[in-house]
Amino acid sequence: MNGYLLSAAVLTLSSCLPVPSRAAENRALGSAGLALEGQPAQAVPAPGRELRGGQPPDIDFFGYFGYGRSPEAEQLFGEKGMKGVEDVVFSQDLGAIKNAYLKPKISFLTGRGTRVHVSGTKASNCPDGGNSCKDKEKFFLVLTTERNESYFVRAMEILNWGIFMSGSKTVSIDGENYVVKVYANASDPANSKLEIKGPRGVALSSSLKAVGDAVAEKGVDVKLGKSYKLAYGNEIVQGGQGARFTAKMLLLMIPFPVVDASSYYIFNASDIRPSGVTFPSFEKGFGFMLDGAKFSVYRL
Repeated sequence: MNGYLLSAAVLTLSSCLPVPSRAAENRALGSAGLALEGQPAQAVPAPGRELRGGQPPDIDFFGYFGYGRSPEAEQLFGEKGMKGVEDVVFSQDLGAIKNAYLKPKISFLTGRGTRVHVSGTKASNCPDGGNSCKDKEKFFLVLTTERNESYFVRAMEILNWGIFMSGSKTVSIDGENYVVKVYANASDPANSKLEIKGPRGVALSSSLKAVGDAVAEKGVDVKLGKSYKLAYGNEIVQGGQGARFTAKMLLLMIPFPVVDASSYYIFNASDIRPSGVTFPSFEKGFGFMLDGAKFSVYRL
């Protein structure tokens, strides 16, 4: 994702729409094959525990996954909005790519043979529910099984860095415990190592860069003024009880190939109207339409 969804990203949009009830969210997410609540993850030991030496230098070890921007939409009306509709440069059924970023090629198998995919994304808010925190406090690793069970692991809670930090999370999948850690590389944060250990030893070892690239690769190619990967999925929020999906849908445009600490763009799907909108701070000269699940980009 940021790499991406994403993170994904990931997500700093606010909405003026009414907040759906938990029951309505549950129905919407169930139809998308997602659980409203994240699966439980246990801390082993206290996450991000400071050992000695005071506060560590402020390094964003997850900057490779990018920094989200939320361009404002401007409505298109009448002739101005429709004159370029015949010059469509991109069209995609969003239903076909919904939450695809959750299942990149980075994965491992449990003892029962269940495939578990590992992705990365960002929640739309901070651990305290607000937005006054740094992006690294919003970043999550997401373990998603082939049964669409998602386990959210907040990255700063599993960071291991010399004398400064020591943390891990344990998730239980198929009755087996898997311990998730990130070993930080201060000189090259993108090559910090993600390690997941299970009952048979190391189940997965990967750089954060490889995870980010794999997430971005799940997107669809879009060529506008620049080249992007398009991702589409449910917003993720966090709070005292962990992280969860919401029914709010987001589109991400991720510059590709991924460049360390680059910006990616987050769009609230409800802002993109069938009559067309434009995002002047994103890509001038293009209109964006969303009619049902059909997303189109055309020249103005």
